[in-house]
Amino acid sequence: MTNAAPDLRIALDPAASVVVEACAGSGKTWLLVSRIVRLLLDGVAPGRILAITFTRKAAREIEARLALWLRELATVDDAAALAFLEQRGLDALAARAVLPRARGLLQVVFDAQPAITITTFHGWFARIVDAAPLTSGLSGNTLVESGRQMTDEAWQQFARRCAREPAWAPAPSLRWLLRELGTANTRTLLDRLLARRAEWHALCEGRDAAAVIEELRAFHDPRDPRELTAGFVLRHGVELQVFSGLLIANQIANDVEAGRALQAVQGADADVLFAAARAALLRQDDVPRARKHSAAMEKRLGADGAARYLDLHARLAQAVLDVLAQFAEAAAFELNRHGLIAGVALLDVLERYKRERRLMDFADLEWHADRLLRDESEAAFIQARLDARYRHILLDEFQDTNPLQWRILRAWLDAYDATQEKPCVFMVGDPKQSIYRFRRAEPRIFTAAAGYFAQRFGAVCLPNDATYRNSQAVVDVVNALFAQAPLFEFRPQKALRSKLPGRVEAIGPIGGEQDGDERADGKADADDGLRDPLHTPLAELEDLRHAREAALMAARIAEIVGRWEVVEHGKSRAARHEDVLILCRRRTRLAEYERALRDRGIPYVTSSRGGLLHTLEAEDMRALLRFLASPADDLALAHALRTPLFALPDDALLRIARSRALGVSWWHRLDALVRAGEGGEDMARAHRLLLRWRELAAHLPVHDLLDRICFEGDLAARTRAVVPPAMWPGVAANLDAFIAASLKLDAARYPSLPRFIDELARLADDADEAPDEGTIEAGSSETACGRVRIMTIHGAKGLEAPVVWLIDANSTHAPADTYRVLLDWPPEADRPCHLSFAGRKEMLGTRRDALLAEESRAAEREDLNLLYVALTRASQYLFVSGVAEARPGQRTSALVRVAQALAQLNPGAAVYGGESLCKSAPPAAGAPAAPASLPPTPVGMRRAPLSEAQRYGTRLHALLETRAASGPGAPAPTAEAADASIERQVQAILAAPHLQDFFDPARYRRAWNEIDVVLADGSSGRIDRLVERDDGWWVLDYKSGTPDAARLEGHRDQLARYREAVSAMFPAQPVRCILVFGNAQRLDI
Repeated sequence: MTNAAPDLRIALDPAASVVVEACAGSGKTWLLVSRIVRLLLDGVAPGRILAITFTRKAAREIEARLALWLRELATVDDAAALAFLEQRGLDALAARAVLPRARGLLQVVFDAQPAITITTFHGWFARIVDAAPLTSGLSGNTLVESGRQMTDEAWQQFARRCAREPAWAPAPSLRWLLRELGTANTRTLLDRLLARRAEWHALCEGRDAAAVIEELRAFHDPRDPRELTAGFVLRHGVELQVFSGLLIANQIANDVEAGRALQAVQGADADVLFAAARAALLRQDDVPRARKHSAAMEKRLGADGAARYLDLHARLAQAVLDVLAQFAEAAAFELNRHGLIAGVALLDVLERYKRERRLMDFADLEWHADRLLRDESEAAFIQARLDARYRHILLDEFQDTNPLQWRILRAWLDAYDATQEKPCVFMVGDPKQSIYRFRRAEPRIFTAAAGYFAQRFGAVCLPNDATYRNSQAVVDVVNALFAQAPLFEFRPQKALRSKLPGRVEAIGPIGGEQDGDERADGKADADDGLRDPLHTPLAELEDLRHAREAALMAARIAEIVGRWEVVEHGKSRAARHEDVLILCRRRTRLAEYERALRDRGIPYVTSSRGGLLHTLEAEDMRALLRFLASPADDLALAHALRTPLFALPDDALLRIARSRALGVSWWHRLDALVRAGEGGEDMARAHRLLLRWRELAAHLPVHDLLDRICFEGDLAARTRAVVPPAMWPGVAANLDAFIAASLKLDAARYPSLPRFIDELARLADDADEAPDEGTIEAGSSETACGRVRIMTIHGAKGLEAPVVWLIDANSTHAPADTYRVLLDWPPEADRPCHLSFAGRKEMLGTRRDALLAEESRAAEREDLNLLYVALTRASQYLFVSGVAEARPGQRTSALVRVAQALAQLNPGAAVYGGESLCKSAPPAAGAPAAPASLPPTPVGMRRAPLSEAQRYGTRLHALLETRAASGPGAPAPTAEAADASIERQVQAILAAPHLQDFFDPARYRRAWNEIDVVLADGSSGRIDRLVERDDGWWVLDYKSGTPDAARLEGHRDQLARYREAVSAMFPAQPVRCILVFGNAQRLDI
C-alpha cells in the first residue's frame, strides 16, 4: 500500500479501528459514509453508531449521502448494486452474499429506534448535558448560539458595581487597566479571557485565581523599578561618568549632546540618570546605537580610548537592556495580576447572569460536558449510558478539535479498562486544513489522537495523498510550493485525474504606477509650496490598485466563460459563470471586486456577513412589523404600502396623504378611504390584510405571524414578480433567513412583537451579532447556476470549483492582535500548562519568548493551511492575484509563494499548464465570421438619413457623455466633436451651478450615461444620463436647442415613459426628470 490510496479493505473493515489522514479532495466524506454502510452491512444496529463532525452542514451532508446511497442500493439492478459494494472493499463473493441485506438497509435505517446518531461535537455535548441527572443542576437551560449579549450585559453590571463600590476588590484593578490600556483595549483583553473561560476553568481545577497569580509572580519575578534603576546606577555610575567624557571627546554632534546630557544629571535621581543613559546608548526603538571603530575615532580618542569607548558602549547598552527586560517582566506581571483579578470577577458576574436566566453558550456546553464526564459522582452514570449505546465511533474533520473537546472524548474512552470490550474508532481528518485557530482549534491534536488510538485501540494509521479533485497542474504547483515550507510537514500528492485540463497563473503584484499620478499607497505627494488649508483642500489621490486588480479579474473571467473547457462527469463543455469561485482572505475590499463584475455584466452571488437586516427585503418586513406593533407610525405604513406585498403606486399614497381626514394617522385615512369605496381594489386588499394581521399580532408569536403574512400576502410570488431574475435567488434566501432569524430570536425570549422589533434594531447596529444574509445553495440549479460565487476561504472549506481565483493575495502584514490570551495546552496534557495575558511590547518580557515563538509558528502554519485550502478548491484552473504593497511586511505573501512555485516548474514564466479551449466554444472576439449561407431577410424599418440638426445633437450627446464620465482632466474632444459651438454648449452645461448636483461626483451617489431601457410597451429607449442622489433617481435628457412650447408635450411623454421604466427597476425610490438644453437651461418635468 502507498500513501497515494489507502487499502479500502482495511479502511472500511467494520472490526478494525482506523485513522485516516487524507489530503484535500481525497473523498473523506465518501470514506466515512462508506464505513457506515459497511457497518450496517455487517449487522451493526443503527443506534450503535455515533458519527461526529464539526458543522451542522457537514452532518446534514453525511445524512443526505447515506440516504441517497441506501436508496440506490434498494432500487438499482443487481449489477449496479454489486459494483457499488465492490467499490467499498468487498470482493465479488462477499458482495453477492450481502446483497439481500443491502437491499433492505434503507428500511432498517429509517425504522431504527434508536436511530443512527450523526451530529456535531456540540450536538453530542448537548446530548450528554441533557442526559445529566437532576442533581447536576443543568436541567432547563437554554442554549444560545451567540453569547455577545450576555457578555455585554455582564460587562455593564461589572462596570457599574466597580463605579458604585470603589472599595470592591476588583475595582482598583479595573481602574488600573482602564488607565494603562484604555477602555477599548481593556474590554478586548477581558473578552478574550471570557472566550477562553473553559480553558481557565481547566487550569484552575483544585485551586483559585490567587494561586494562579502567585504562580505568575514566581514565573515573572517582578522587581520594583526604582530598585532596578538604583542598582544600575550603583553598579555602573562610575562607568557612565567615564563614558560621558568619551562621548564628548569623540566630537560627533550626537555623541557630544548625549555626553553633556549624562554629565548634567550626574548625582540626580537614579530614574533620571537611567533615562539619560538609555537615551545615550539606545535608539528610540531600544536597539543599541551603532558605534563602530574607525581611524577617525582612533585619531580623536587614541587607540586605548577608542577601545575603552566601544567596550563601555557595548557593556552599558546590555546593562540597560537587562534593566528594561526586568521592567517588562514587572509590567507583564502587573498586567496579568490586574487582568486576572478583574477578569475573574467579570467571569463571576457572567456566570451569575446565566444562572439566573438558565442560559448557556457553546463554551459552557463544552465545560459542563467535561465536568460531567470527570466528576466521580456523576461520570459513572453518564459513561454507562454512552457505553450501553455506542459501539462504533466515527470522527470527521478531527483536525478542527480543540483541547477541551479532545479531553472530553478521552475522558469517556479512558474509562474502558482492559476487561471491557472497547468500541471501534474511525477517525479521518487533515491537519493541513486546520484553519480555525480563532475557534480554539489545535491541529496538533490530530497527531496526538492518532497515537492514542493506535496505542489504546489498536488503530491502523493510513495516509491518503491521492486527490480526485485537482488537475495535474494544480497538484504540481501544490507539491512544489509546500515542499519548500518545512513548517508544513507536507507529503507530495498525486492527481488521480491526471488527464484533466489544468492551468495555474500568478498575476501581479499590480501597482498604482501605470498612470504616473498616484503612489502605491494612494497618498498624494507633498506640494512644493505651502497649502492654505482654509482655501485649498488636501489632495488625496484615490488608491486604484484593487480596482485595477478587480478589472483585470473581471475581464479574464469574461474571457474564460464560454470558451475554456470544463470537464464535468467525464464530459467536456464550455465554462459557465457558476464554474468560477472567487476566494478572499477578508471581506474588506470585496465591494471593489463586486463593482468590477457588475461593470462587466457578470452575475455573481455573495453573502454579506451580518448584513441581512440592511437588505431591502428585510427593511420592508421590518417596516411592516413596526406598523403592526404601532399603527400610528405613518412612515412605517407608507413604507409597507410601497413594498411588493402591496405595491401601491405613488398616486395612491398621495391620495392617502391628501385625504380630508387631516389630523389623524395614515391608518385612519386609509380606513376611511376604503370604507368610502374610494380606495380601489389594491388599497382595499392592503386594508383587509393589514387589519387581519394587526389582530393576529396581538396574540401570535412573531414567527407564526410572519408565516401568516408570507402565505396570505403571497409574498414570494409578488416579490419575484418585481425583482430582476438574476436577483431573485438572493432575495428569496434573505426572506427565508429573516423568517429563520425570527424563530431563533423569538425562542422563549422575545414573546411580544415590540420586544422583537427592539431586538432587531439592536442587532442591526451590532456587526458581531447581526444575522447574515441568506445563503444560496450551490447545488440548486435554480439558484446557483449562472452566477460567479464570492466567498472567504473559511466559508469555501469543503467546496470546489473548476475555476478558482484567489484575490488580494499579496498581503504581507498580519492583523494587529496586541491584547490577547497566551495559552499553552500540549495535546497530550490533561490541562493547560500556562495561561496569561499578552499586551504591548513593553509588557511582554522575555520569559515567555518560547511561548510567543510557538504562537508565531502556529500562526504561520495556519497561514500556510489557509493557502493550501484555497489552492485545493480548484479542480482545473487556478488564478492568484494581488496588489503591490507600499510598505511590504516580513511575511511571504501567498502570491509570492505561488510565483516561486511556478518559477520552479516553468522557469521564467508565471504560468504553468495549458489553456484548454472547449471545442464547442464560440470563436474569440474579433475572429472572422463565416459567410452567411442564407439570403438576408429584411428586419425592422428603414430609417431616413440624419439631418444636420440631428447630427449636431448626436455630436453634442457624444461629447457630453465623454465629459460627464471623465470629469475634470478629460481628454481633448475628438475631431468629430470638436465643433466650437458644441464645445461652448458642453462647457456651459457642465459649469452651470444649477446642474452641479448631476455632474459633480461629490454631490451624487452614482451615475450612468446612455442607459438602454425597455419601455412599458416593449419598445426600447435610451436615457442620456441617470443619476442616483440621496433624494432619489434623476433622469436627464439633453436637447441641443432651446425650450420650444410646440415640442414640450412630446418631451413630457418621452420622459414619462422613462420615469415609468426607472420606477420599475427601483420601486422604493422616487424618480424625477429634467430637460437640459444647449444653453444650460434646466426644465423640470
